[in-house]
Amino acid sequence: MWSRRSFLQQGSLALAAMTCLRAQASQVRGPLGRPIGLQIYTVREAAAKDLAGTLKAIADIGYSEVELAGLPSRPVAEMRTLLADTGLSVPSMHSGMSDLQAGAQQRIEYAKALGIEYLVCSFPWTANSRLAAGSIATGLTLDDWKWNAEQLNRIGELARKAGIRCGYHNHNMEFRSHDGVVAYDELLRLTDPALVTMELDIGWVVTAGQDPVAYLRKYADRISLLHVKDVRKDMQVTNELKAQTTEVGSGKIDWKTLFAATRPENIRHYFVEQENFAGSPLEAVKASFEYLRKLGGK
Repeated sequence: MWSRRSFLQQGSLALAAMTCLRAQASQVRGPLGRPIGLQIYTVREAAAKDLAGTLKAIADIGYSEVELAGLPSRPVAEMRTLLADTGLSVPSMHSGMSDLQAGAQQRIEYAKALGIEYLVCSFPWTANSRLAAGSIATGLTLDDWKWNAEQLNRIGELARKAGIRCGYHNHNMEFRSHDGVVAYDELLRLTDPALVTMELDIGWVVTAGQDPVAYLRKYADRISLLHVKDVRKDMQVTNELKAQTTEVGSGKIDWKTLFAATRPENIRHYFVEQENFAGSPLEAVKASFEYLRKLGGK
């Protein structure tokens, strides 16, 4: 039978071992020599029910960074405690253009308080809310994209004053052609590189029938963040907002070629994201993490 002293000693050893394992996990590097991050939207249902437990599960897998999105608002003090308890860092957060129109400064201040580096616009909008949310993907005109570019520059200036970078995250609709002008290319042309950077979502680029490697090479200086998202091998090319995702490494994207075409000094962070699941989302993100860990040679 264990004495109380030996029990406490064993407990201390176990805690030390867990701390050591967590420290080792935080040192895991994937491709480009970067930590492997997770877009929290991937596990949004679990996180909405038990954020503390979900963050711990993410950290236990080995992720060291998360990107915030799709969660109910949490007080800064609570988020700081949850992150400190798991050892996770949050370099980036998402906010839709409609929300940024309603309160960009509030979101900038929230990001600043959490030590977030990037405030990323996750979805476009229209002036005066001209379109219903469900019509955005198919109803945006080139003038709407120009308006979004103007707003990104404005928000980017506000963010810069707070020491934060404004970014933009694409879906597939940005690759529609408007009389020969591709909306994504127009966003890049019209946004100030000093104010707005890009988070390239690889899966959505491929869903649109475009080559992400070509964009990574052509706009290397404009892209700072990636969504490492794979798509099913039987994926259909479409401009409709129809996710066709799978675990990283099990789909049709050649990740070795993609990362080889990427300048490591330009990509500051990347985040695994997945929208479709055959089983548990946490098991899926574990599989993606293991693939990237091995691809990174760790």
